[in-house]
Amino acid sequence: MDINGFEKVIQRYLNGQATDEDLALVEQWFRQTESNDYQLTEERRRIIAAKLLPRLQAITRPEAAAPPTGRGLLRSLSGRFVRVAAALIIVATTGALGWVFRYQLADNIAPVARRIVKAGPYEIKRVQLPDQTLVILNTGASISYPVAYRGGQRSVNLEGSAFFEVAKDGEKPFIVHTASLDITVLGTSFVVNEQPAQATVSVVTGRVRVAADEQPLAELKPGLQVLYNKQSRKASLQPVDAQQVMAWTQHSLSFTEAPLEQVLKVIAQKWNVALELPAGPSGKQFSGDFTNNDSLDDMMTALALTTGIHWERTATGVITVAYP
Repeated sequence: MDINGFEKVIQRYLNGQATDEDLALVEQWFRQTESNDYQLTEERRRIIAAKLLPRLQAITRPEAAAPPTGRGLLRSLSGRFVRVAAALIIVATTGALGWVFRYQLADNIAPVARRIVKAGPYEIKRVQLPDQTLVILNTGASISYPVAYRGGQRSVNLEGSAFFEVAKDGEKPFIVHTASLDITVLGTSFVVNEQPAQATVSVVTGRVRVAADEQPLAELKPGLQVLYNKQSRKASLQPVDAQQVMAWTQHSLSFTEAPLEQVLKVIAQKWNVALELPAGPSGKQFSGDFTNNDSLDDMMTALALTTGIHWERTATGVITVAYP
C-alpha cells in the first residue's frame, strides 16, 4: 500500500466507512505509534487519525493541502521545492508512519511468495521452514508461510494440528496464527491442535505465550497445556504428558476406521507402486498407525493380519490384493 492508500484508509476511518482490513491497519498504527497503549478511547483515536490525514494529503497533494491564502510554506515554493518539501515531509512522516508500515510497503512493492503445504487425509507430513524450523503436520492439517522471512518476526498460519520445533532467533519471535489463537515463541517445541469447538497448545520444551483476540491467555512451560473454548472464549490450564501429546509425530500414516480400499490406495501412493484390487468392496475398515520405520512389506503384513486380506507382489512390482 502506498501513501495514497493510507490516506484513503484514514479518510474511510474518519467517515465511519472503514472495512475490517482498514480497521486492522489503523489499529496496528495506533499500537506502534502510541507507545503500545491498547486503551485509547474512540475520541482519542479520531483525534490522532484527524491529525494524520492532513500530513498524508501534504505528501500526496501538496498544492491542494496548502492554505488557500498562499501563505503556507508549500504554496510559496516553486514546483521543484514543493517536491523537495514533500519529500522531506515523507521522511518526517515515515519516521512514525512509514517506519511502522515499512514491511507492508515492501510487501506491496516486492511481495514475498507464500507456500501452502497440506497433509493428506491419512498423512503425517514433515515441513522445513526457511529458518530451519521443523513442522510436523497431522492428518488433514495445512500451513501457510513465506518462502523467506522479512522484518522483525517469523509468522505462519496453521489449520488443524501440528508440532513445531522452532529454530532459535532471539531477534525474531516466531508466531503461529490459527483461527482462534496467536502463539509466540523465540525457540521451543510445542503442539497446536485447532479444532472447530476448541483449541489447545501443549509445550514440550521452552516457553510459549498464547493469546486470543489479542488478549493474553497464558504463558506456558513444559508439561502444561492451555485449552481454549471458542464458544465461551475462556481458557483453562492443565498438566499434560508431552510425550503422549506428540506421539503421533512419530507416525507417517494414521488411520481411524478408514475404508480398507482407501488405506490400500494411500499405502500404494506412498510407496509409488501399482495396485490391483478386487472389483467389489471389501466392507472392511482399518484403524492403526504406521511409523517412518515401517516398510511396504510391514504395512501390507499388518493389514493382512488385522483384516484377513491376501496380498503378493508380482515380478513387475504390482501389489495384488484378494479379500477373504
